Amino acid sequence: MLSHDVDLVALQPQLLAWLQHKMPQARELSISDTGRPGAGFTNVSIPFTLNWREGDNQRRVGLLFRAAGTSLPVYPDYKLERQFRVMHALQGTDVPVPKVYWMEPTDAALGFPFYIMGRIDGVVPSEYPPYHSFGVCYDASPAQRAKMWWGTLEAMARLHKQDWRSLGLSFLGVPDGGTGPLDRQLDYWEGYLTWAKEECQPILEASLDWLKANRFAPSHVTLCWGDARLPNTMFSPEGEVLALMDWDMAILGAPESDLGFMIGLDWLLSEGTGVPRLEGFPGPEQTIARYEELTGWRVENFHYHEVFATFQAACTILRVQHNLQKMGIELPGEDPILDNLSTRRLAMLLDLPMPGSGTAAITRKEELSGVVQLQFTGSEAHDWYVVVDKGHSVRHEGRAASPHATVLIAPDDWAAIRRGEVKPFTAWTTGKLKVTGDHALYQQLADVIAKM
Repeated sequence: MLSHDVDLVALQPQLLAWLQHKMPQARELSISDTGRPGAGFTNVSIPFTLNWREGDNQRRVGLLFRAAGTSLPVYPDYKLERQFRVMHALQGTDVPVPKVYWMEPTDAALGFPFYIMGRIDGVVPSEYPPYHSFGVCYDASPAQRAKMWWGTLEAMARLHKQDWRSLGLSFLGVPDGGTGPLDRQLDYWEGYLTWAKEECQPILEASLDWLKANRFAPSHVTLCWGDARLPNTMFSPEGEVLALMDWDMAILGAPESDLGFMIGLDWLLSEGTGVPRLEGFPGPEQTIARYEELTGWRVENFHYHEVFATFQAACTILRVQHNLQKMGIELPGEDPILDNLSTRRLAMLLDLPMPGSGTAAITRKEELSGVVQLQFTGSEAHDWYVVVDKGHSVRHEGRAASPHATVLIAPDDWAAIRRGEVKPFTAWTTGKLKVTGDHALYQQLADVIAKM
C-alpha cells in the first residue's frame, strides 16, 4: 500500500468524538455510507455521510476524509495542512474549490493528521489509463472536451488574479525579487531529485543545469496551483468545472508555471504515451492566446515553464517508479527508471541525447492490433481475452496462447472499477490491478475492455 490503511468504520468512535467537539450544537451524531478508500500516491480519501440532529431538524451532509500517505511517500515533506489552508483561503472567491470544514494537524485524535472537506459529486479525467484513451474525456463529444479544457484554463486564470496577500497566503513563502520565485522552486526540486534518485540521472541532471542557467525574473508573482492538469479538476457530467483539487504543491511564483504544467502534462498523457490527442481539446497556441486574453498578461517564457513542468513530473515519476518497484509492480519499458515518457520529453525539449529507443509511436485505435488477456484471481473466476485487429475488437473466453498484455485482478476489484467505486489508477498503484507485457496496448484498449 502507498497510503494509510485507514479503516474509517473502526475509527468511528474516535472520529465522532472529534466531530462532536467541532459541532457542539449537534446531537445524535452518526456516520453512514462510508465508501472505499481512494488511496493513491500521496493521500487517502474516504467518502462518508455525517448525520445529526440540530434542534428539531434532522441533518446530513456528504463529506470526504483525507489523510496523508506514509508507508512509501512520494514527497519528503507532504503538505497536508497546506492543502487545507489554501482551499480555506479560497472559500468565497471565484475560484472553484471544495468546501473545507476542519483540520486536525496533530496525531492526537486518530494517530495521524487529517482534514474534513465537502464531498462533490462529479467526474474526474483519468490519469491511468490516460484520459485521451479512457473515461469521461474519451466518452465526451469534441465540444464537451473543449468546454472542459477552457473551463479549467479560465478557473486557473481567475486563480492567478487573486490578491494572495489579502487572502493571507504569505505562509506559502514570499519569494525574493528578481529571479527569487524561480530560485526558490529550483532549490526545492534540486533537493527533491537528490532525495528521490537512487542512481545517476543524466537527463534530469542536465535539465536541472539548463533550468538554473536560463532562469529569469518573472513579470508577475501570483498564487499558483502547482499541479495544474485535467486529472486534478472535477467536472459536472455536462463538462462544467466544479472544483480545482490537490493543492499540496501550491506556491507563490510565476503564473506561467501553471500554464506550462497544464499543457506539458497533457502532452505526456497523449502523444507521450503513444495515444492520439482527442479531437476538441485546444492546442498549445490556442491555449496560450486564450490565457493572454483572460489575464491581460503576455506569455513570455512558455518554453522554460514547459521544461520545468516536465522536469517536475519526471522527478515525481522517478520516485513513484521506485515505490512501485518496491511493491513488486511491473513497469513498462526495458529501463523505465532512465527511459520513460518524461525523460524522453525532456530530451526532445532540450535537444539532449534520447534515452533508449526514443519516443512512443502514436497509434490510432483503428490501427491497433494485438491480444489482451484478462486473468481473474480466485477460485470462482473465469478468464477472457480481447483480440483486436485493425481496431476491431472481439472478446473470447478462456486464455490466449500468447497475449501481448495480461491484466491480473480480483473479480471484486474489477467490479468496483466498473461501478466507478475505484479508479484504475488507484487499483494499479495499490497493486490490485497488475499489467504485464505491452502496457501501451492495454491503456489504449482499456475503455473497450471495460465496456465488454
